[in-house]
Amino acid sequence: MHYKVLRFVLPVALLPGYCALVGAQEESAPDPQLPHTATITVNARLVVLDVNVTDASGKPVQGLTRDDFQVVEDSKLQNIRSFEVPSAHALPADVAAEGGAAIFDPAKPATFGQSPVTVLVLDQLNTHFSDSAFARRELHNFLAKQPPVLLQPTELLSVSEAGFRQVNGFTRDRDALMKALDAAPVKYDWKLELNGRSDYGPVQRLDETLRALEQIAQMNARVRGRKNIIWVGGGFPSIDPQLLIPKDQAEINATVRHITDVLLETRVILYAVDPSSSAAGMTEITNEMEQDFGLATADSITGSNRSFDAGEDFDRLGPATGGRVTRGLNDVAAQVATAESLGTDFYSIGYSPTSDNQAEGKFRKITITCRRPGLTIRTREGYFSEPAQRATSNDAIAYDLSTAAESTVPLNGLRVAVERNRSVNADTDTFIVRVGAANLTWSTREDGVSTAKVEVLAASLSSKGKMLGHTLHAMTATAKAGVNLRDETKNADFDFTAEPAAKATMLRFVVRDAATGRMGSVDLPLAKK
Repeated sequence: MHYKVLRFVLPVALLPGYCALVGAQEESAPDPQLPHTATITVNARLVVLDVNVTDASGKPVQGLTRDDFQVVEDSKLQNIRSFEVPSAHALPADVAAEGGAAIFDPAKPATFGQSPVTVLVLDQLNTHFSDSAFARRELHNFLAKQPPVLLQPTELLSVSEAGFRQVNGFTRDRDALMKALDAAPVKYDWKLELNGRSDYGPVQRLDETLRALEQIAQMNARVRGRKNIIWVGGGFPSIDPQLLIPKDQAEINATVRHITDVLLETRVILYAVDPSSSAAGMTEITNEMEQDFGLATADSITGSNRSFDAGEDFDRLGPATGGRVTRGLNDVAAQVATAESLGTDFYSIGYSPTSDNQAEGKFRKITITCRRPGLTIRTREGYFSEPAQRATSNDAIAYDLSTAAESTVPLNGLRVAVERNRSVNADTDTFIVRVGAANLTWSTREDGVSTAKVEVLAASLSSKGKMLGHTLHAMTATAKAGVNLRDETKNADFDFTAEPAAKATMLRFVVRDAATGRMGSVDLPLAKK
């Protein structure tokens, strides 16, 4: 018996004005393609990889040089253009000196410097109640073993039936994270416990999990360092293809592939640890030898070197991004510590692909080897050649904007501000949406004029954050020849008219870069009538 999949995206037909180009404003600048941005963009001809190197005992290896590595893409040797050692991935000296008192805001990414960040996620949406309680206790045990001032900025998030939320923002204060974790109650997931494998249950949880992953990526997109998600929970469920009609299976596949692209483009590495006591192979680990064997076994289940196939499940996301998924082990705190270590000690290698093959769906397999024997290399498996093509598809646009419209966290992929248009001739409910020009993707014509295309959404939200209505337009910013396209202070300004829906308490403005899919959002409270 087939069941109908829930729609993963708002149909574009429901987004008024999508096909019309309705505005053109000045001020512009592109996001410079620096090696540490780790953006896989074929047009930029630069691929940057974060590479973990460990010895036979699993400890990170220091002291390697550019000459120790060899990069092969699709069987062709590549020329390494940039190379960063682990010590280059650090906080600014003044921020590091503040210790646990330092304040980190993804909307002000300079405070992070080149440091990696850790995103701890307690997945209570796909994890049974008793296992969620165990997972929270193990996260507490992990934090308790860390120094009072953490090595890198760390935040704590939760995904549950009640939604995706930030439990504690980025901090290096270990005790603040532990206090926030202890104050967060364990949620009972009715969708999983009562409707785990039937009807819409798995599809609902899959959709909510994917949307949480995209929000994490977009809220931290401008943080320049590597983002290590440590996902403690079951991960989204596998969907039995026999229960879906082909069209719905294709929709799910496309959505999973799109989210994978977003993770890769924003330099997100996924490490997942399943705390489920019922996981196959679960045994009591009592010594280091048993732990090493268990790790090897768990990784062998999920760590294959095949390209990511969107028809597969959550376990493929870890290896696809250069991380790992561990199941069947009971030492969750130790696995979280291992993931945190891998996310701290890594080399960054950049190269320009020699292949010009832009065939849609072409997976470019990457192999990195080290000339020093006996070492283990871990990085992402490769990338698809057409992520930009998928980012411009109608389904991707609608999916991204519908996710952003009801997000519980601000999205910072673009710097966005909004104000009412106070000019004398301005119409009622006219706004000026200001976008950081250096974050946009610009194309330059032969006459020197540059343009950047965006989608701008204004969503009317209720007091409970539900979308009551929305206005969407595709818009273009234009920059005159000679404008400094690297000036971080410049804005692209868009005039936008949006009449709030009745009973709306807030207007949420979302701007999406049409080329890359990066998004920024800002909320404008409405005066009570």
